[in-house]
Amino acid sequence: MLFSIFSPALTASAAVTSPPTLAAPSSLSLIEVKITGNEFIMLQNNTSLIIPDLSRFWLYDFNNTNPLASGVSSSTQQLPAVALAVGQTIMLSANGGSTCGAAVTAKLSISLTDAGGFLEVVQTSMNGSTLTQTAGDAVSWSSGVNTVPGMIASVPSSSADPAGAYYRYQNPDSSAAAPYLWQLADLDANNSCQLNVKISGSFVPGPSNPGNQLLPGDLPPATFVSAPVDSASPNTKTIPVGDIGLAAPRISELLPNPAEPQTDSEDEFIELYNSNNTSFDLSGFKIEVGSSTKHDYTFLDGTIIPAKSFRAFFSEDTGLSLSNSGGQAWLLDPAGNIINQTDPYGTAKDGQTWALGPDGKWYWTMTATPNSPNIVLIPAAASTKTSATASKSSTPKTTSTKAVKAASTTAKKTSTSGASTDPQATSSSKMHLWILAVIGAGAVLYAVYEYRNDLANLLYRARRYRETRRASGQNS
Repeated sequence: MLFSIFSPALTASAAVTSPPTLAAPSSLSLIEVKITGNEFIMLQNNTSLIIPDLSRFWLYDFNNTNPLASGVSSSTQQLPAVALAVGQTIMLSANGGSTCGAAVTAKLSISLTDAGGFLEVVQTSMNGSTLTQTAGDAVSWSSGVNTVPGMIASVPSSSADPAGAYYRYQNPDSSAAAPYLWQLADLDANNSCQLNVKISGSFVPGPSNPGNQLLPGDLPPATFVSAPVDSASPNTKTIPVGDIGLAAPRISELLPNPAEPQTDSEDEFIELYNSNNTSFDLSGFKIEVGSSTKHDYTFLDGTIIPAKSFRAFFSEDTGLSLSNSGGQAWLLDPAGNIINQTDPYGTAKDGQTWALGPDGKWYWTMTATPNSPNIVLIPAAASTKTSATASKSSTPKTTSTKAVKAASTTAKKTSTSGASTDPQATSSSKMHLWILAVIGAGAVLYAVYEYRNDLANLLYRARRYRETRRASGQNS
């Protein structure tokens, strides 16, 4: 990840023309942290071996720079059970968003205290029947003075610097007590993966995040990494050689709750998009779905997505079942690293798909487009609200509705009052019936005109779905 940074130490010297290079100790190291606002933490495997299971590591967060002080409270978070190769990073963020080159992403469930705190990486292991906890890398911070060498002081408030974040670099003074220091940075307004350092009153780009060996894909940014595997590790799976250097595929659409006559067991689908100019080999990659309980499907050898193409994988082939009441989907590389994921979704209505929009955000839409570009429509609830608003401001529609009600009332009264013996009354009744017919026909025609786009979309969806299923059957 790249960051924008303001440092009094940097601006004090006019001779400094570039920001320090990101660097961290040899361990599972804290390399980036955002304490205020939309918090995130990034750690890097700076050891010489793959970490086969990150779940052995925990984050311990204290609400004081001194974790042993009286009255200090703490919270903990276990890292996900995935492997992390040498040089790879894991990003934990409070609000999701871009992965910024991280091989693994997860939700940040602890909350960093703005005024001051202490964050530590702790490794757990079993020594016989005894659980051992080993303290690892750590950082402390304060909105005021922090007397611990190399740690963060004078953290600006979220209102004073909402984009403020920190990254780590090596102390140029090799004789100092702290071999590493933290640099204040600002997230770029147009790119949340870019840090800019303020030097002599001007912002310049900060360092790039190491470990990002492959090209980033289309919105939202997400990458995977081919890395050496420790021979002692049970996880020896790697990505296909032909995929190295390519952009990661994107999960682009989910259909959790097909509308009748479609069925969950056959017609639910998960769609992927290959943004590369060459085909992408999915052999050994996995799709994982669920929330509290997860299920996965491993793509068979030789599963290919052509260049610049969408490919939908249906439940009748994968055996995966998407929950109608809420869930999420992840794409994992053969080593188990998360390289792409959807936003979590809520309750799915019949026929709605969870689709990735052109702005990188996820939306509900009533237009399912398996194997084709997404079409994001206003959900049914919003359409109803929009139509109701339009009806209030549309004089012809309101008038015709009232007229139909009035005419209907008149017709009821006429039918229950018995036949009239007055020729003039009979003529008047016939005229009323003609008026009713004309008004009723006008109301129907107006309704057809008013909802012509919805009718056209329904016809288009039905035709498109038949064509897609027919084409999918021929290709399989």
